[in-house]
Amino acid sequence: MQDNFNNKDENILKNLLAVAPKHCDNCGSKYTETNFKIVKSSPSNTVFHLKCSICGNAYMLNVINPVNGMIGAQRTPINIDLEMGEEIQKFAGKPSVDKNEAIDVYNTLPGNLTENDLNKILSEL
Repeated sequence: MQDNFNNKDENILKNLLAVAPKHCDNCGSKYTETNFKIVKSSPSNTVFHLKCSICGNAYMLNVINPVNGMIGAQRTPINIDLEMGEEIQKFAGKPSVDKNEAIDVYNTLPGNLTENDLNKILSEL
């Protein structure tokens, strides 16, 4: 886990290990330090992505940074196709896409659009 943390995050690491799950809820495999990736960190909390390397079960783990020595954590199961690295950090904290915005984009696309055409359009954004 040292690759994901710098010196200022050492306290967060100690606190995380105190409250983090030790085993996967799905397959029972033991988590290792490499299963945890920092998504977002602030003075009040740190959000981690936790993914089992055996079965792929994934969670977002919100660790409340200690105030007066107290600590807390909340784990939320997620079902997404984003990888642990750049993609989660890229989209973390961004506003969601409104369903009407998605429909508007869909309606502006030509009916004979191929997957390659769509990938080309998206890569230019």
